[in-house]
Amino acid sequence: MRIGFIGTGSMGSMLVRAFVQSTSSSEIEIIACNRTPEKLAQITARHPQVEAVCTPEEIVRRSDIVFLCVKPGDARPVIQQVLPYVREDQYFVSINSAVSLEEMEAVLPCRVVKIIPSITQVALSGVTLVMHGSRLTLEERHDIESLLERISKPTVVEEADLRVCSDLSSCGPAFLALLLREFAMAAVRQGGIPSNLAETLVKDMTLGVGKLLTQEGFEFEDIIHRVSVPGGITAEGIKVLQPSIHGVFDQLLVTTRSKAHHHGAPKKEKVEAKDLED
Repeated sequence: MRIGFIGTGSMGSMLVRAFVQSTSSSEIEIIACNRTPEKLAQITARHPQVEAVCTPEEIVRRSDIVFLCVKPGDARPVIQQVLPYVREDQYFVSINSAVSLEEMEAVLPCRVVKIIPSITQVALSGVTLVMHGSRLTLEERHDIESLLERISKPTVVEEADLRVCSDLSSCGPAFLALLLREFAMAAVRQGGIPSNLAETLVKDMTLGVGKLLTQEGFEFEDIIHRVSVPGGITAEGIKVLQPSIHGVFDQLLVTTRSKAHHHGAPKKEKVEAKDLED
């Protein structure tokens, strides 16, 4: 199987790295292109098994699965550019929400999929959101999800739910890291401990909580109740936290939804090939 990447920016290069780490070259060949040769050269220098390709057209001609990893504003022009080379037996996978499944199926003859990856795939962990096009059989859906299982936990969602789901799985690592950093820095300010010690304690605590939630069967409430003894120190701390954070994440989700809307939500009407032209 040969996987081709059109674009090796932040998310594209992360996916390339994840697949290289999780898969032997005898199982999967990886080819990639980037309009900035220097960026592509950095990837091939770090991962010699990745073959540099000059153009998106060559990626499509030579790949079984094509990952479109360009900026949202470039998605439609690139689709139009490679359209003459797309085969019916291919998978065309877009990693952003700029173009809907319906739009892609209106112009591309192949099977189409949308995914939203996360920075957590660097650690071969976290969630990849998956939305299958209508042409995929159950077996073909399983094949795509099995590929993504090498680097993450693929989770199928409805395209209409993409915004809020990606806030949790893809934007969430940044939101959580911000909160954890503030927690550590408060300990430095209030307790006078070194910042590296505070950060280490918070990082290792977070790892432990993650394992409780994902490996030991704990729910959020289980951890809260087990640690927060009535009348104890943790319970007093929670009394401070609850009014401070109540509604904060609602406001966050409203803001991200509004921002996404202004950037252009996926269109629901059918689009012809000419509508994808730049």
